[in-house]
Amino acid sequence: MPNDNRADLSVRVDPIEMLQYVQTLMTASGDDADRADRADDGATAPPAGRFGSDSPVARAAQLRWNALNRAFGDERVDRWTSRRKDQIQLPVALIAAAGVARLTTADDEVVFDIPALLDATLQFSEPAGNA
Repeated sequence: MPNDNRADLSVRVDPIEMLQYVQTLMTASGDDADRADRADDGATAPPAGRFGSDSPVARAAQLRWNALNRAFGDERVDRWTSRRKDQIQLPVALIAAAGVARLTTADDEVVFDIPALLDATLQFSEPAGNA
């Protein structure tokens, strides 16, 4: 892992800003998506606009989004998702939690501490049922 990512590990992204970052990624124009596909390290490039700058929050949002994509391979996280042919649907609470949950490193990659990610997800989830 590059040393410049170490500083970004501790930067938290406000849950609303994390949601805006992901929404911007998902609605990026074809040019932005093409640029993201060509990113040198294979990671998703920050979208244009507010998160396109090289600010600590923009780098942290990108780092956290990439870590969340890695987390989809964990069955504990997979239970929170819904998959179709070529799509994955995520609850808003999971994306919001990705902005604040603890990150760690494993095999030179930035990853989420899955229990911490799921605990944070529960904090952003609506209570089920009527009490």
